[in-house]
Amino acid sequence: MSGDAPPARIALIGLGGVCSSVHYPGLSRIPGVVITALCDVDREQLALRAAEWGVESCYSCLDDLASAADVDAVVIATPNHQHRLLIEGALGAGFHVLCEKPLGMDLAEAMEIYRLAAASGRRHMTAFTYRFVPAMAYLKSLVKAGRLGRVRHARIQRLQDWGERAIGWRQYRRLAGLGELGDMGIHRIDYAEDLMGPMRSVCASMKRLVPRDRTGDGQPCPPQDVEDWVAWIAEFESGATGVFEMGKLSKGRGPRGDHDLAEINGTEASAVYQLHRPHEILFAGRGEPYRVRPVPPAYLTSPGSPRDPAQGDPTVTFRYDQAWEFISAIRGERECVPSFYHGMRAQAVAEAVEAASRERRWVDVPEVAAPA
Repeated sequence: MSGDAPPARIALIGLGGVCSSVHYPGLSRIPGVVITALCDVDREQLALRAAEWGVESCYSCLDDLASAADVDAVVIATPNHQHRLLIEGALGAGFHVLCEKPLGMDLAEAMEIYRLAAASGRRHMTAFTYRFVPAMAYLKSLVKAGRLGRVRHARIQRLQDWGERAIGWRQYRRLAGLGELGDMGIHRIDYAEDLMGPMRSVCASMKRLVPRDRTGDGQPCPPQDVEDWVAWIAEFESGATGVFEMGKLSKGRGPRGDHDLAEINGTEASAVYQLHRPHEILFAGRGEPYRVRPVPPAYLTSPGSPRDPAQGDPTVTFRYDQAWEFISAIRGERECVPSFYHGMRAQAVAEAVEAASRERRWVDVPEVAAPA
């Protein structure tokens, strides 16, 4: 992108961990992007980030930000129950919007959010970060080019060990909507459909394995009321089958030991993506063992991204290309990928998974509107 691109003035809403580790560093690396305002209901957090990032315009609510700040776009990284009202307010103020997943607390909310966004004429993007892993981008290119042949089945897993103490708002349905399914599962729904096309039906099991009724320092707190483990089988419209499992209680999968894998098996070859090895995949043809295949340079960053893939921790820095996609779409006046449509679509699958577990049967994925 040319160096004379118009400035992009961004406000960050919700200044916790994902904002400081993903959104701010991604945006701050892009020429012409200026963080002009910060917004958070936690005034202590707001003051801390303002001093850390050198931003003077600070607000505790979106209405004040919208009426006083010079802003083109907002990034929303708040707890899930706040997403809908913030998105509606931001679109109403004429801002482009990048929002963390899930978009809403249920499919009905997600569908209304997408309808509003599509009618607004503004750019809208769902923060499905894992689409930007170099190994995932390369795997997608192989699938789309037919290098694996016809995809028959896949297994997709995200296993972690978060311990058994409380994990804050994520463990309460009224604040999060869903537990592990909405936190980690929905990412895998999105990239599985990006790789293999739409899912048509699912069967599933969801479990709440521990109470999480103690804080990290041992104080009592209300127990969790969402799942911390989920698994499902999906049938894709293509005829392929996928097996998914996500959980936060897998011993040995603690910090730096997370298990994040997608294995795609086709009629001609198989390939494996692993998050902890973002610059390589495993690949095997018929009758061959898996061998490491480096990700070609063309896939190490998103096209045009200013990020240097040789700098920093590659398991972290790929996330910065999400910001590049958002800004590029705004400047190019094109749709973001992934957009709110993809956020709505993933929520439709998640709702089917939840229903399948609750009703102990196969459930068809609800129909949603085609992308505008």
